Amino acid sequence: MTTIKNLLKGKDSQAQIQLDRLMNSIPKHPKIAWYPSAGNDYRDLMELYTSRAQEHGISEMPDLIIHTDYFRNWLNLEGTIYEDKKTKVIVEDRYELKLTKETAFFVNPAYVDFPDEAEKEPLIYLLNISITSNILGIIKKPVIYFLFENINFLDEVILKNKIPVTYLVKVREGCGFGGNRKSISLVYAFLSVLKTKYALIDTEEHTDLHVIDHLKSKHRLTLNKYNLKKLSPAFTWSGFYVNVFRITAPADRLPDNTLDDNELQTILNTIKDE
Repeated sequence: MTTIKNLLKGKDSQAQIQLDRLMNSIPKHPKIAWYPSAGNDYRDLMELYTSRAQEHGISEMPDLIIHTDYFRNWLNLEGTIYEDKKTKVIVEDRYELKLTKETAFFVNPAYVDFPDEAEKEPLIYLLNISITSNILGIIKKPVIYFLFENINFLDEVILKNKIPVTYLVKVREGCGFGGNRKSISLVYAFLSVLKTKYALIDTEEHTDLHVIDHLKSKHRLTLNKYNLKKLSPAFTWSGFYVNVFRITAPADRLPDNTLDDNELQTILNTIKDE
């Protein structure tokens, strides 16, 4: 079984030293938080690593944060990348990484609005992020940033390598006018496979069942039913209402526990209606 630890290596010796330091500080099978279409937003660190997590009903912190976005300009910035009266975000260090396994990297023009703004091959960075908040204090955490299109990352990195995603953060992904044509909300069908426990997600949802069927068939997956339990009142994040859910298996384990399209639609309706 491939883990995130043996999927990555440093592009040079300094990057390898920093990657080793990070990987030696976390468990062999870390609790991963994935934020697709993260752009230049690092608010997930504030929501998951401070007292805000307890307010959301989240009882454990991630071991590792992963961000993805296909738009190359998000990683052109270093130093102070955001500042207002309450919060300052700094990229303190940036180290380039690479994959240890062959990956079918592809930015599908049917999935994004600006395919020409994507890299032609995988680009991955280990970032040391520092956030100073007037309310929450100082947060210093590493983030592994993959310049990947979200669905390609789900397909070729997460599902292909059976990497669990304990926390899903899906906020302001930019469908319509923000660069995305195919929503990563289709990942909701795979939460049982990903062993996801917590989801911090907005109410925007445009799920493509055909892509789900393709990924399910390609990776020979059985998708199981699951329950959503809302943990706290919705809060505002970049102008979107975001809910926090706990994902659990059904209490009544029936002989056929398969997630069918009707069951998935019920889940999607819950997410949209909250």
